[in-house]
Amino acid sequence: MDNLIGKKLDGLYEVRELIGAGGMANVYKAVMVGQNGPVPAGTVVAVKVLRAEYMHDPDLVNRFKNESKAISLLHHPNIVKVYDVSVTDRLQYIVMEYVDGMTLRQYLNERGGRLTSRETVHFISQILQALDHAHRNGVVHRDVKPQNIMLLPSGQLRMMDFGIARISRAENQLLAGKAMGSVHYISPEQAKGEVTGPQSDIYSVGVMMYEMLSGRLPFDGEDAVKVALKQITDTPRPLGEIAPETPRALVEITEKAMAKLPANRYAGAGEMLEALRRYVQEPDVVFAYKYITEEAPAKVVKQTMSQKKESAAGRPAPKRKKKRSVFIPVLLGITVAFALACAALCFMILRNANNLFTDQKADIVLEDFVGMTRAEAEASAQISSGQIQVDWVEEYSSTYGEGYIYKQSPTGGRNIREGQTVTLTVSLGTQYVTIPDVTNYVQSDAEQLLRDTGVSVLVVQNVEPSVAVGAVIRTDPAAGTSVAAGSTVVVYVSRQQVATTTSVPSVVGLTVEDARTLLVQNRLTLGSQTQAYSDQPVGTVIAQETAAGSTVKFNSRINVTVSAGPEPAPEPEVPGDASSGGDWWSDLWGGGSSSDAPGSSSEGGASSSDPGLIWPWDWF
Repeated sequence: MDNLIGKKLDGLYEVRELIGAGGMANVYKAVMVGQNGPVPAGTVVAVKVLRAEYMHDPDLVNRFKNESKAISLLHHPNIVKVYDVSVTDRLQYIVMEYVDGMTLRQYLNERGGRLTSRETVHFISQILQALDHAHRNGVVHRDVKPQNIMLLPSGQLRMMDFGIARISRAENQLLAGKAMGSVHYISPEQAKGEVTGPQSDIYSVGVMMYEMLSGRLPFDGEDAVKVALKQITDTPRPLGEIAPETPRALVEITEKAMAKLPANRYAGAGEMLEALRRYVQEPDVVFAYKYITEEAPAKVVKQTMSQKKESAAGRPAPKRKKKRSVFIPVLLGITVAFALACAALCFMILRNANNLFTDQKADIVLEDFVGMTRAEAEASAQISSGQIQVDWVEEYSSTYGEGYIYKQSPTGGRNIREGQTVTLTVSLGTQYVTIPDVTNYVQSDAEQLLRDTGVSVLVVQNVEPSVAVGAVIRTDPAAGTSVAAGSTVVVYVSRQQVATTTSVPSVVGLTVEDARTLLVQNRLTLGSQTQAYSDQPVGTVIAQETAAGSTVKFNSRINVTVSAGPEPAPEPEVPGDASSGGDWWSDLWGGGSSSDAPGSSSEGGASSSDPGLIWPWDWF
């Protein structure tokens, strides 16, 4: 029995049961029993306890402590809340929100590993929102996978295990054939043990998206090391090839997220989320992403220089035409006129030199104002001294607080001419809209009204007998809720009841192939095939384990018994020849009379009166 079950951690959390075990920590269900804890007494919480083998690694314990505190600062609806962190010499644990649901891994398994495009966008969008929030707060997950994501009955996701996928000095390396983080989802740089950042999480999201849309992982192998190597070197089978019905935009988004080079991936979760939102608004959009390779710059330079050399070498020298002497006086006159004009111009320049040099403006390096408030920017040297002119713009932004500059054109760090106008966009804060009540609306009308309100729409179909088919049952968040503009609202639409079970047909008397075909037609599969003797032709089904007429779930396996033909008749016993002292057949079966036969009484074996069988291998 686990030695923590029944114990009280620091007198605050009573451990009830083990609910999960991971590579570096175990997770327990506990109840808050103290009065001075971070949550009210009686609250059910989840406690993640560092495994015993890592408790005395000072580097890991220090990481566990520092990163856990960083995670506790994350507050997002798609991230599991962290209530408390305790690190002592005896025990290290994190107290988190207890989520009563299933993991996304379990959900994928129940659905056969493959989801619709709508479901994929719904889930991936929530994951990206959580990662965007974490990355902006300096926290990288490093272990994004379905096992670390909880799914609530409402369809909302909660991500877990932020920032604690590092382990001691072997941060991202392979240990004993295992990688920190599931090797099926880690990025190439993580598999190589290189420095990881937000774009490593983007790669993991791309792998999950690939799996959801195709029903299979991009890379698999016999062990963790081989899978990790494939992440580094191999190219997955194109998503558009194994799941041709996938919209092109989603294929492009997945491929960009899974690019081998981090520079070819999305710069952040927010950028990938924006691509998904654009797909939702324009399903036929084509992104046509461009990718770079590590050796591309050198190749481009070599190719360009080569082309120039070939051009110079291959182009014939222009032929000079002989000028007739009659034109020389004309050319001389033009030259003199040009010289006089230049002299006049120089005189004018010299006369107005003071004004010219006074009006010339110097180049300056533009300051970066993004992240400042308007007051801070106006107090800066470049704006307060009039070195630059500012065009102020105000717009809503869900990522920057009200009053903060979040966009600048030209961008900071560039050389500009003194006095140039710079556009600074100041955030008005998050724009909130109220979700209208679209209950009983026809789906198309409800979607249009919600989009006009300023939110994205994800449609999920549910069975609801009290609501007409094709009409809206409810929304999540509910009508009347105030949400940020651009948020995704799930619209539940009534659909007809769809059968999930089928009746088992009778396959007795059919051939195996015919039985297989009939079962497939009834959304079942042929299970094990046991051979048995019968008077039926070979290969004929003579019995089925699940009775005909039984009701079973789709894709259930039906085991059958198949005829192996009639049972062979026993071989007749051949009488021995007395004159010859018996033959080999009777001797083999212990009936020979020859003293030289195996099993004769003279050799101490079975006598002629002993009917016991003597096998040929007993002779040796």
